[in-house]
Amino acid sequence: MTTVRHRRLAALAAAPLLLLSLAGPAHATRATAPGYVALGDSYAAGVAAGSYDPASGSCHRSSGAYPVLWAAANTPAAFTDVACGGADTQDVLTGQLPAVPGGTGLVTLTVGGNDLDFTDAVVGCLQPLTTESHCDDALAHSAQLLRDQLPGRLDGLLTAVGRGAPGARVVVTGYPHLLETTTTGVCWTGTAERRERFNALTDQLDELIHRQADAHGYRFADPRPAFAGHGVCAPAGQEWINGIVLHDLGESFHPTADGQSRGYLPTVARALAP
Repeated sequence: MTTVRHRRLAALAAAPLLLLSLAGPAHATRATAPGYVALGDSYAAGVAAGSYDPASGSCHRSSGAYPVLWAAANTPAAFTDVACGGADTQDVLTGQLPAVPGGTGLVTLTVGGNDLDFTDAVVGCLQPLTTESHCDDALAHSAQLLRDQLPGRLDGLLTAVGRGAPGARVVVTGYPHLLETTTTGVCWTGTAERRERFNALTDQLDELIHRQADAHGYRFADPRPAFAGHGVCAPAGQEWINGIVLHDLGESFHPTADGQSRGYLPTVARALAP
């Protein structure tokens, strides 16, 4: 009887503790996101978004870039930003990926445009006074690189990301349409046909990135819907992408601070959500 009585008393004493454990903590705390690493080119670095980190040098990493904005809002356990203007897939593979710490839980990657010599295509098609043949040659060259070289390069890089950050949630972004093809006013950036052809090349690039991301089990973040109506030649005040910037040509045809915060950030945030 004494033993039974002691067991009953012990059960009664444990009951409040059990109820507390079921109820959960009295003051819930916000969960901290796992360590986050941002990889990629000028679109990930935030070239043209301003407020560059002097320590980033020629990489021009901006405090207005989508990785920095996401990290500020979600307070990851650690944040490593090695995105750099001008980077291609090989630069990310050899110069950025080694900086990924062990145990990283989140990775974002924006790369591929420089592998296609997009800058040459911009110069050949969207600068004033360029000829049709020059534009044709530039777009054909980019299309050849996309068909013959980029698939292997991108596959190799994504495989390496998986080895460098095993178990991480990886988001690979595409690129927005840089240009509006229908305008209500005068647009001096290329012709309507050239703008359509340039956007078509972007579609081909995004489709390749999407396929590769899917093949590796990564998430694809497509910024084209968010940027629709906000490309170069959009109505005044609605452009989220710079046209030609004479005082700093490197910022030409890159997302502005609005493009990063209102275009890329919500797109990537949705893809990074659990």
